[in-house]
Amino acid sequence: MPLASLPVTTSARTGPTRGPAVPAASPDAAIRFDAVRKEYAGSVAVDDLTLEVREGELLVLVGPSGCGKSTTLRMANRLVEPTSGRIVLGGEDVTDVDPVALRRRIGYVIQNVGLFPHRTVAQNVATVPRLLGWDRRRARERVDELLTLVGLDPQRYARRWPHELSGGERQRVGVARALATDPPVLLMDEPFGAVDPVGRARLQQEFARLQRELGTTVMMVTHDIDEAVRMADRVVVLSRGARVEQLAPPLDVVARPASPAVADLVGRGRTARLLALGRLEATDLDEEGAPEGTGQGAAGPRVRPTVRLGAELGDVVAALTDVADAADGGRLDVLDADGRAVGTTSPGSVVRALHRLTAREDAEA
Repeated sequence: MPLASLPVTTSARTGPTRGPAVPAASPDAAIRFDAVRKEYAGSVAVDDLTLEVREGELLVLVGPSGCGKSTTLRMANRLVEPTSGRIVLGGEDVTDVDPVALRRRIGYVIQNVGLFPHRTVAQNVATVPRLLGWDRRRARERVDELLTLVGLDPQRYARRWPHELSGGERQRVGVARALATDPPVLLMDEPFGAVDPVGRARLQQEFARLQRELGTTVMMVTHDIDEAVRMADRVVVLSRGARVEQLAPPLDVVARPASPAVADLVGRGRTARLLALGRLEATDLDEEGAPEGTGQGAAGPRVRPTVRLGAELGDVVAALTDVADAADGGRLDVLDADGRAVGTTSPGSVVRALHRLTAREDAEA
């Protein structure tokens, strides 16, 4: 996941570009919102939003309740009609496309899944293929393929009814149904919110893996900042009116909040999130080069436990905890990708890494 912020119409420091001028669309944009506005009886839910979702990325919209994130998502498939502005998907303005045809080519997953209770798992997954005229054999083969892809054995689950499934299993079926026709774009609105914490974390990991394998463009809404930074390629932090407070990779959002609203959203768990997102680099080490008595070609066996250069900072902290009472003050040898010792690390190294992450200049933004 890249560390550089790659905004199109939004600066990580100054917020969204306003006014009538709209920059030229990027060639790799799968979805583009151009000065989009949505009003409800005089109340503005989305105010002049300009935003791009890149081809193949997982973009997560996060923000407080009522900030317009779900409204923004639903305008992409015209479940909500924009008041003004343009939404371009695959080179077409969505308002020029029949809404039913549009929704059949966009995957859509919601929090409570929305499975048809009177249809089996297989029938639910095959809903859109059958509407598009696929024959039974082709639809059945696709159902089996997708159930396997989301970790459900077709032999066990295809003929089950939704009420016979756990919350996590229903969510997997919902994802399979949304992917049935291999849509170029998948919209997800709080997709894992109804699942227990343990199942939710597992589904997040599995879906992130699946998205990377398929290369599907995903636009996802959540209120959970931890879910956003865990899953996203880029995070869009919204405030009321769908104002873009920050658009950046997860590490940038956590390490360098662009506004008080972002800092408030990141909250007290900022350090823990940095430990999960940050990596140990050579500049963080206590000493460089192969420590005495360690590494390849050393006179004796390694006398300290090791971690890899590039390890998650959280893993480094866990390993340091195990050696906290060691005679040398609790250090670890650090190995490169070839297994050579390149230095040592201690709690001070983790502190330096955190300072590095939070002090990085915005030249990349």
